[in-house]
Amino acid sequence: MKLIGKLLAYPLLAVNILIALLLIFSCYGSVLAPIGKWPFASLSGLAFPFLFLLNFLFLILWLFTWKKGASVPFVTILLCLAPTLRYFPLHMFKSSNAKEPYVTIISYNTENFGIDDNNVHTLDNPLFGHILELGADMAFLQEANREIVDKAKNDRKINSEYPYIGIYSGSTNIAYLSRFPVVGQESIHFENSENGCLYLKILVGSDTLAVYNCHLQSNKLNEKEITEYHQFIKNPTDSTHYKASRKVLKNLLESTSQRAVQARMIADRACKETARYTIVCGDFNDTPLSYSYRVFNRFLNNTYAKSGFGQGITYHEHGLYYRIDHIFCSSNITPLHTRIDHTQKDSDHYPVISKLRLQ
Repeated sequence: MKLIGKLLAYPLLAVNILIALLLIFSCYGSVLAPIGKWPFASLSGLAFPFLFLLNFLFLILWLFTWKKGASVPFVTILLCLAPTLRYFPLHMFKSSNAKEPYVTIISYNTENFGIDDNNVHTLDNPLFGHILELGADMAFLQEANREIVDKAKNDRKINSEYPYIGIYSGSTNIAYLSRFPVVGQESIHFENSENGCLYLKILVGSDTLAVYNCHLQSNKLNEKEITEYHQFIKNPTDSTHYKASRKVLKNLLESTSQRAVQARMIADRACKETARYTIVCGDFNDTPLSYSYRVFNRFLNNTYAKSGFGQGITYHEHGLYYRIDHIFCSSNITPLHTRIDHTQKDSDHYPVISKLRLQ
C-alpha cells in the first residue's frame, strides 16, 4: 500500500471494480437474448479478451503493492472461470495422434476459395488444394465457389477420394465433400437474409449422422467502415469518424439480433433430431461468449472447448481476431482433438479441424 499511497490506491481500486463488473457482464451478458431492449448484451463478449487482460494486470499490480486489493481481480477471475475456459480452453494433452477409430471433419469459410487473393478459378486453386491435402473424412464449407465445386464433382481423381460432393446455391454457397454416403439434403432458408444452412444426412457405417452446415448472419461491415471505426476508437474526439462508428455499431446490433433468431431456428430443429449423431457447424459470426453460441452449447458439446487449446482464432482480418467458426456435436460423439489450421491465408477465416469418435 505504501508503494502507491492511499490517494492513488483507492481511485485505482474503483477503476478495477468497474473493469471487474464489465468483465463479468462480458462473460454472462449473452444469457440475455439480443432481441428487443438488449441487443448489445450478446456483443459484450467481444470485449472479453481486453477486459480479462486489464483485470489480470490489476491482479499483478495489487500482489506487488496491496495484497488486499488483489481480492477484487482474483474473485472476478474465479467468477468468470467457466466462460474463460470456454473462450480459452487448456486441453494441452489432447493428442492429435489418436489411435482409436475416429472421423475427421473440417468446418471452413473459404471466402470464395480465396480467389480475390490467388485469382485461380480452376481445381488448381491453392485453397481448395489445401482442403484436399488436409485429408478429412468430411469437409463442410461456407462461401465456397460454385464453379470449382462443380468441377470437383466431375473430376475422377477427386471423386475417388470424395464421391459425395454438393453445394447449396445461395449467396453464401454452402458446400460439402464427404467420403461417406450423403443420403439426404435440404436447404434451410433464413427470413430476410442472404445467409442460410445446408442440412445433410450422412451414413457412417450403419448409423446416420445429421449435419447442419450453417452460415449465420454476417455483420455487413466493409473495410472502409471498419478502418474508420478503428480510427474513432483511437481518437474518440475526432468527429470525422463518429458517423462511421455509429453505423458499424448499428450493423453489429442488427446482425446479432438476426443471428439469435437464426440460431434458435436451427437449435429448435437440431434438439429434436432423430438421427443417431448430430453435428452443427459453420461460420456463426459469433464468439464463444455470444447468445448464438450459448443456444447450441445448452444441448451440444463444442469440439474446440472440449479438446482444443488456446484462443483458437478463426477470423483474422481487419484487425479483428476471434473464434467465430464452431463445430458442435451431440453427447454421443467424443471430441478427441480439435485445432485451428493457420497455414493457408487466402481466406479471411481459418478452418476448424476436429477428430471425433462416434460412440
